[in-house]
Amino acid sequence: MPLLKLDPGEAVKLYGPMHVTLRSGCLDVHGRIVKPGEKFTVHKTRNYVVVADEASELEVSMIEDSQIQSLDPSDPYLLKIKLVDDALNKGYRKIMVLGCVDCGKTSLTTILFNKMISRGLKPVAVDSDVGQADIGPPCFVTMGSSTKQVYWLSELEPIYMRFIGDNKPQYYGHAIIYETILLSNIALSKGYNSIVVDTDGWVKDESGILHKVLFIERFKPDAIFVLGEELQGVFRDLSKVGVGVYELPAPIHRKTRSRDERRLLRSLRYSVFLENAGFTKLKMDDLVVIGHPLFTGREVDANTISQFIDGRVIYATGFSGALHIYGVVRGYNVEELKKLGFEKIKVYTPGFEKNLYCSIGEAGSTDYPCLIEKFNFENREIVVKTKYTGRARVLKLSRIKLSENYIEEYLEVGGQ
Repeated sequence: MPLLKLDPGEAVKLYGPMHVTLRSGCLDVHGRIVKPGEKFTVHKTRNYVVVADEASELEVSMIEDSQIQSLDPSDPYLLKIKLVDDALNKGYRKIMVLGCVDCGKTSLTTILFNKMISRGLKPVAVDSDVGQADIGPPCFVTMGSSTKQVYWLSELEPIYMRFIGDNKPQYYGHAIIYETILLSNIALSKGYNSIVVDTDGWVKDESGILHKVLFIERFKPDAIFVLGEELQGVFRDLSKVGVGVYELPAPIHRKTRSRDERRLLRSLRYSVFLENAGFTKLKMDDLVVIGHPLFTGREVDANTISQFIDGRVIYATGFSGALHIYGVVRGYNVEELKKLGFEKIKVYTPGFEKNLYCSIGEAGSTDYPCLIEKFNFENREIVVKTKYTGRARVLKLSRIKLSENYIEEYLEVGGQ
């Protein structure tokens, strides 16, 4: 196994996949202090900056595209550490991290969390990036914490999760803001005294910038860290209202993840929370179901509409001139259904719901991920696959469907 020797103060960037064991010395990895005998793994889609606090020897196992590079003198990593220390020295305890995709937001959030731990604070990290979640599953805003320093946010224990229902923030900006504020208030009520929020990379257009400005205005952070040259100056005026604004360029030689790599990472996060989950039957009459037209509006008597439908109607609901049918339908009399007030007809074939991504929980409490197995309207039951074992009163459905390997197959829940 190759042996890497570092002089005091020397810094290198490790590109995964890679396994590292510290034989001697002392390292700083994203603010986490590493002692001899400790091991860590760099995922193939990530890179870690390692700084030797003293002369150190590392055993390094390298495969595939693994790389070790000396930290470029112009890389902003050491500046990042300096500014984090400055922010914490000024007493900032509520901090947001903003920036473009793959510009180092999560590593900076990790540094902030670790530095808070090292100062004896009791921090939480809120992961509001619903597309590339690190603490919780995709499509959730998740709060996590630990009493120990971590190499990456994914090591934090999720302590509260709220379901957004999509991996794209563009249509759920207000929900993301609301849930982040909710989790932060819960953290403070539980005795946590420092909060760092990792945000998504939606900053390339005007809508994304306006969303982040609104996010800052509503969340009211003490300070923000802004990563990426394209954002320099964009949020600087917020200093006029007392927000500490720290601007940093993106890392040198950053590792940009492809769409397939991002999809794979989401698949891994789905599997963490759904692999080996059991099946649970939920009584529809005891449940509030949110997120699909079949559970919106009033129930329509199947006998009333069946005479105008060629096939079998198992269940139907009507709302705002639309009729939503769960059943096997070969055709229908449009004119007769219009007389009943239904201008639009939508049919969902039994089985369409299998592996529909969802969340389960109690009203106003933490949500937990699940997959739909079956809508059983005859028995008024919904069968879900989940690791959640608590009381279930609210089921939230998304428009994402997963394959058996937890790969997103398509985003639109189909009918006919």
